[in-house]
Amino acid sequence: MCHVDIDMDGLISLAREAGKLALELTNDLKPEFKADASLVTRADREVELFIRNRLKSQYPSFSFLGEEFGRHGDDDAPLWAVDPIDGTTNLVFGIPFWGVSIGLIIKGEPAAGVFYMPRTEDMFHAVKGKGGFWNGKRLQVQDRSEFHPEDPIGFTSSALKNLPVGCLVGRLRCLGSIAGDIAHTATGALTGLVGFTEGAYDMAAALCVAYEAGCSSAYLTGEPFDLGEILRDGNTKKPFVIAPPSTLKLLSNIFAGASWPKVPVK
Repeated sequence: MCHVDIDMDGLISLAREAGKLALELTNDLKPEFKADASLVTRADREVELFIRNRLKSQYPSFSFLGEEFGRHGDDDAPLWAVDPIDGTTNLVFGIPFWGVSIGLIIKGEPAAGVFYMPRTEDMFHAVKGKGGFWNGKRLQVQDRSEFHPEDPIGFTSSALKNLPVGCLVGRLRCLGSIAGDIAHTATGALTGLVGFTEGAYDMAAALCVAYEAGCSSAYLTGEPFDLGEILRDGNTKKPFVIAPPSTLKLLSNIFAGASWPKVPVK
């Protein structure tokens, strides 16, 4: 991975400003449904344009991928992968678990990122090789070789609907923001996360935090979790796990041989 200089203080400040803008827009969200029946709001669109314009002025040679307006720039350049509101459904219905995700991908790998949750004022950030942080505290996950019945295990909604979760020991949690799920796996609040059909813009920032905290990732099929491949395909096509290494193996073994629909139930 080539080296680039990132102003992390500036990136954190940008995420806070974007979060403030999102909060201001909650009084007039104007929610609509996209073609895939997912929600989008005025806040999603305006916050994405705000972030894109600021990043373009500071990093003019970088490319940009946003959930609402797509990809812009050179395919070979470092890529900002942005979800302006990760957890839009939570935002619309007044659930405080949502945030602004700004990740940097270089040569298919998460290189840096910030994820900011305006309602709780939680800030996660990381740079590859320099550690992952939560509100300024460096993160280091704790691993496990078995689950206790009270262990919280995270699932995205698609994973929860498509996998045979009754085989698990533990408390299942679906929080409604994939970036938030990954970030809270990095803190240890979730022992691990199982996902399905997620996009690179959702995950890039929080993945960098999780990797720097000691987490690993893989598909349940055993194939490596390749962010570059996800960029090419548009989203993940198979269930995956993000967790500390032994926990990841534990979850993978539990689901070994499990079947799921080729077209996920949403």
